[in-house]
Parts: sequence; C-alpha cells; structure tokens
Amino acid sequence: MHTTVGYTGGASASPTYDSVCSGDGHTEALKIEYDPSELPYEQLMRIVLKQADPDSWNVQYQDAVWPQNEEQHKIARSVAQQLGKERVPILAATPWHDAEEYHQKYLTKQRW
Repeated sequence: MHTTVGYTGGASASPTYDSVCSGDGHTEALKIEYDPSELPYEQLMRIVLKQADPDSWNVQYQDAVWPQNEEQHKIARSVAQQLGKERVPILAATPWHDAEEYHQKYLTKQRW
C-alpha cells in the first residue's frame, strides 16, 4: 500500500497549500494505492468510514470519499449505510493534485 497527500474536489487547475487554505474549494486528501487482492475495497471503506466524521464542515479538511468508478461508489455507499455514516460525502472523482513535498510523509518527518 502506498499513500500520497494531495488536493482534490476544487476547480483550480494547480492548487497549492496556500490556495487550499484560502478556500479554493479543494480538500486536503489522502490517495491510497493498494492491491485489491490483498485488501478488498469494501474492507478499505470499512476502515476509512469507521473513522470518518460525518459532521466535518470545513471543505479543506472534510472527511469524504472519492470513488474512482461506479462499483466503488456503490460499495462506499453501502458501507457508509451499514456503519451509520450516510452523511459522509461520497463524491464523484475529480482531478488529483499531489501536495507539496513537505506535506508528504509529514508525521514521519517530525522529530518528537
């Protein structure tokens, strides 16, 4: 599994952390690349949606899911209903923009 931090959901063709903070409509997001033979999408959605806050209101930090196809969309909706997370947005996929390098693996870069 591999993760990348980035921005999605807004209209800007080249969002930056500053533009997202200024309200350009993008959400800071985590792209998860995984092997579905090792982790089925339904199981991934159970992990993600179990932790999701359906009351997140700030577009920049909203808890949401952007399925990449209709089958994933149906699975995400079904899991959300099963977990009582129907209010977590399940949105149409939009263009992805990798965040700046200093945002990648942010926690591992911190010295506690």
